[in-house]
Amino acid sequence: MGHFDMYDFRRVMGTFPTGVVIITALDTSGEPLAMTVGSFVSVSMDPPLIGFLPAKTSSSWASLRTSGTTKFGVNVLGGPQEDICRAVASRKTDKLAGFEWTRSEHGSPVLKDAVAFIDCDTHSISDAGDHDWVMGDVLDLYTLSTDLPLLFFRGGYGSFAPGSMAINTDISVDVLHQLDLVRPHMESLAAELVTEVSVMTLNDGELINVGAVGRPRRRRSSSRVGVHVPFMPPIGGVFAAFGGPEAEALWFSKIHPNADTEVRTDFEVGLENVRRRGYACGLGHAAGEAIELQAHGAYVSKSPEERKHLEAVVSDAARTFNIVDVERDQDYEFHSATAPIFDRDGVCVFSMTAWGSDGLTSGGDVLAALERLKRTADAAAQDLKFRGR
Repeated sequence: MGHFDMYDFRRVMGTFPTGVVIITALDTSGEPLAMTVGSFVSVSMDPPLIGFLPAKTSSSWASLRTSGTTKFGVNVLGGPQEDICRAVASRKTDKLAGFEWTRSEHGSPVLKDAVAFIDCDTHSISDAGDHDWVMGDVLDLYTLSTDLPLLFFRGGYGSFAPGSMAINTDISVDVLHQLDLVRPHMESLAAELVTEVSVMTLNDGELINVGAVGRPRRRRSSSRVGVHVPFMPPIGGVFAAFGGPEAEALWFSKIHPNADTEVRTDFEVGLENVRRRGYACGLGHAAGEAIELQAHGAYVSKSPEERKHLEAVVSDAARTFNIVDVERDQDYEFHSATAPIFDRDGVCVFSMTAWGSDGLTSGGDVLAALERLKRTADAAAQDLKFRGR
């Protein structure tokens, strides 16, 4: 050992924040087992392997290891789940008592409100000093919510407030380079409006949230970075309005074939309003949040039932997007506003969204936010025009 003791080791290692997961399994009698782990890691993509390191002295690990099954699940915890994290860590038995869970396809407990779940079969267990090194073959995995993750840092639990975040997968290097040029403009607008500003791009018929800055001003908001949603009315109206005939045709093709004629008319009118105004606008928190949640759920599950539900939610919300002209002397539930960002070739490569706050916002404040949004999107487009290559 070097010139340090175990307390120095723990203190210095504590400066590195880690995510928190709960490993779950069912014993041969069907009773749930669980343990809190802060040493979870992705090991390999081909083959898909994950790993974690439980202490050899852990009674929770002993119960899992002797449970009679090789299957286990990894529940990635969200920031609001500190209660279950502490309960599982401190209880000797009945660790999941009082908490909701369901069984995965392979039989492991899936905790309600977890950010993600990974179904595994034990690959290997090997020695790692005073810990065991456990690797699992990934059988299935999926995201469950868009909450920010729970973190362990310097001996305490917490989450984090995203500053400026950008995705680095799912998009091309060229688009990523352009996003780097757009981010300072996002940061400026977020500071000016004191809200969250996010950016989307259209990729293979899906919208991807590729960047976000600032703090959400609504109670139940979390980072949107990395979230995929379908390109369908009224989502992505900016790309449909300014992306050319093919984008418009693709957008309208996603409307349910049995959609009410009035709903389709609302989308057509709304699209013309987006072109006339130079931005898309959503008024009504409940309708906007319902579309966001259901769109993400439909993308994650790929379920026909989820997609059908999304189409119904979208139809119900048709008149809350791009229909109303904002009046200065009225109050509105300002959900969001989105403006196009064009590259040097005139292609709508991004959409920039400023998010509203809970409750009512005066029409004058909404109009001011819309002008700032358009001005910022235009400035970003100028940067792409002269610096984009």
